[in-house]
Amino acid sequence: MAMARSPLFEPLMLGSGVVSLQHRVVLAPLTRLRASEVEMAPQAMCAEFYEQRASKGGLLISEATNISTESCAYHRAPGIWTDAQVLAWRQVTEKVHSKGGHIFCQLWHTGRVGHPSWQQHPLLKASVGAPMPSVSASAIAIRGKTWNVYPEGRKDLNATPRALETCELERVVSDYRHAARNAMRAGFDGVEVHGAHGYLLDQFLRTGTNKRTDGYGGTPENRCRLLLEVVAAVSEEVGPGRVAVRLSPTQPGAFDFFGASDENQMDADGCNVTYRYAIERLNGLPLAYLLLTEPRWSGGRHDDDAEKDPGFNMPVTNSMTYRKIYKGVLMAAGGFLPSTASEHVGNCFDLVAFGRWFLANPDLPLRIQVGAPLNHYSRERFYTHEEDGYVDYPDMTGSFGKAGKYSLIDVSLLKTKPKARL
Repeated sequence: MAMARSPLFEPLMLGSGVVSLQHRVVLAPLTRLRASEVEMAPQAMCAEFYEQRASKGGLLISEATNISTESCAYHRAPGIWTDAQVLAWRQVTEKVHSKGGHIFCQLWHTGRVGHPSWQQHPLLKASVGAPMPSVSASAIAIRGKTWNVYPEGRKDLNATPRALETCELERVVSDYRHAARNAMRAGFDGVEVHGAHGYLLDQFLRTGTNKRTDGYGGTPENRCRLLLEVVAAVSEEVGPGRVAVRLSPTQPGAFDFFGASDENQMDADGCNVTYRYAIERLNGLPLAYLLLTEPRWSGGRHDDDAEKDPGFNMPVTNSMTYRKIYKGVLMAAGGFLPSTASEHVGNCFDLVAFGRWFLANPDLPLRIQVGAPLNHYSRERFYTHEEDGYVDYPDMTGSFGKAGKYSLIDVSLLKTKPKARL
């Protein structure tokens, strides 16, 4: 049954009219690892992937995209710091725009998630004198296994990152600025600064990874300083209304991405005091939107089985809690079904980003609008490097993809109705 008058299909302006959306179903920034081996540039199948998911007046957020040699951690993840990468991304943006869609580039620095072995990658090795992985707010290694050693992949090997010197942070800000400039050269409509999930900017925010004693450590104000400097510089570079920020405020007992723990000092409103300060300060910048991820992940135990995944049953926390603080356009992501997204859009947030469902359903907005069954996603194909599990998911009409390859699921029948925490 189609959703009648769903708020997901009401128009919305981003950045005071800079970007005009016709619906609120957004492609989340998914790590897909299909870039070219040597150049770290999007390939033809990448342009096809984004073109399939573009719709008139719809918003796509690119996969996390490396801003510099220093930021690299994932095999076959794309970059945006070289001319070759800019030219390759232009093929993507032109395809999206040809269908009337919009696309933002997510700017990414992995920090300590990168491993020193990445210095042997051909593109990095040829970049003599450039900054190299791995760095962080403090010299604290990730506990447990890493899967980003070059070129072997997952290895039971940890490395202590180099703590960035205070004098280097101006250069890090400049790297973000340069990447943002390149994104606009590539035809993106805007950029999203990745400040979440245990990567570099989040490593500065969190007490477990930031033990600095300079002006970038200690107090919440100091730990937020680098994030705010990056966002201000990028906003100055690309203009008002074309910059967004992604954050993942933590909750007591929640999963810590890459072991990036936090004391989780909470205030009377249930807000993490560090993220509250960051969000209050972001109110003063001309953002397109703020994206908050929900801590509704089951640790990967049932990521390939929607019927058993407890993530869909976990309560909405961040979107409700920080809605009271953030005054601009708020986007939520993490563990949403079409029904639960529709329930909360227009209430505690304005947009919802879908990951797994949009990955598996190129025409997701239309399927939600008409109440059609959805292709089930295949996790085992998420992070491979082939077209399989990438551009072979079919649309409803069978105009592309491989019809019948993936099973269908009626998500309206899932007994998953998470309630917002008031």
